[in-house]
Amino acid sequence: MSGHREVLLVDDDHEVLDFLELLLSVEGVSTVRADDAAAAERALEGRDVGLVLVDIAMPGVDGLELCRRIKGADRTRALPVVVLSARPGQQAEAEALAAGADLFVRKPFDNAELVEIVREKLAGG
Repeated sequence: MSGHREVLLVDDDHEVLDFLELLLSVEGVSTVRADDAAAAERALEGRDVGLVLVDIAMPGVDGLELCRRIKGADRTRALPVVVLSARPGQQAEAEALAAGADLFVRKPFDNAELVEIVREKLAGG
């Protein structure tokens, strides 16, 4: 697994953050956590983040707006963003992709599939 690059986990649900952190740490992936968009933007400063996993539904600035901000900034434009959401229907996926997300994953997700997505994105895929 790609050694020093971190995965930024962004979700206002601490149980989800705990689970993602555990799932990825077992696979040897370093993570950094943020429970809102402001914390995520701070975490992107000076860190070697190779991927952002972000939930859509968060108070204040939601995951879609965070994705737009990441993709709109020169420094982070190429950073892969995977949106995770439990929102039903195809609307959430369409909105995520329109906001610049590289991929949309519906919750509940398959753990092995998510780990494979993380590996691929950290490897530059």
